[in-house]
Amino acid sequence: MNGKYLSSLLFVIVSGLGSLYILLEAILQSFGKSICATEGCKVVGQVARYGDASMLAIGFGMMAVLFALSFRGLKTVHELREQAVDMLLVAALAGEGFLTGYQLYHLNAFCLFCLSVLCIYLVLGILRLFSGRTAVLAGFLSLGAILSLLFLILPAGGTPLPVQDRLVLFYSPDCKHCTEIRREIEAQKLEVTHVKVMEHAATLKNLGIDKVPTLMVNGTYEKIFLTGTEAIRQYLASCRSAAHSPVQKKPGAAGTKAGKKAVQSAPPSLLPLAPPSDQLFNPAPDEGLCKEDVKCD
Repeated sequence: MNGKYLSSLLFVIVSGLGSLYILLEAILQSFGKSICATEGCKVVGQVARYGDASMLAIGFGMMAVLFALSFRGLKTVHELREQAVDMLLVAALAGEGFLTGYQLYHLNAFCLFCLSVLCIYLVLGILRLFSGRTAVLAGFLSLGAILSLLFLILPAGGTPLPVQDRLVLFYSPDCKHCTEIRREIEAQKLEVTHVKVMEHAATLKNLGIDKVPTLMVNGTYEKIFLTGTEAIRQYLASCRSAAHSPVQKKPGAAGTKAGKKAVQSAPPSLLPLAPPSDQLFNPAPDEGLCKEDVKCD
């Protein structure tokens, strides 16, 4: 058995096992589980436009095609088939370079499953080189170039905050305190927009906010961010009190249509941005919050 055939045989074995590995992760995720036990995997999954399923489908498809083509190559060598394997492997290494760099330099989160898939592609690339296919060097060069560029480019400021809404609650699906305060808001039928924190994580981190739940109070001339369930409860309670407090009649208003109303509620658009309590801005230590990228049940 010569060295090239051994490398090709190992390529078939590794790509086949890689396909089963990705397929296993897809099956586990369908049951709400995962091979990856780190929180970085959840963070990475949240930024995928169509979720983890789309990324797993692409990864499985790529690995399965590599396995099928290389398996056929063990019996009969066809140059077009070999070139197809090389091009797919180059594309896979370039794609893994982007995914890895995005995690390292922009998300600051590590998905161990993603890194393990990168390692599989690296092993496949090395085996391909040992079998004499030097075209795969383009894949390693692409991997290095993309990682370098992502390192040199600073992360963008993030997605603009939803300033069209007056009250915006940033939450994480993995935060029990977020679930608690969201239920309270829904039960009281308050007009609060609920937004996943990962959609604006970069922007909030630039503001020094890395915990949830966080309520943004969007006023015309000032923005207030309240973090923690107690601070949010205090603010919303003050808003409700202001909305139902009586408005004093102005002198001379008697006899007018407006002056005939003894009590009038303040419209929602005129609710105070901040309650008059100093404790709201110097609150006691609040345990009702979570790090935005850490699961807390």
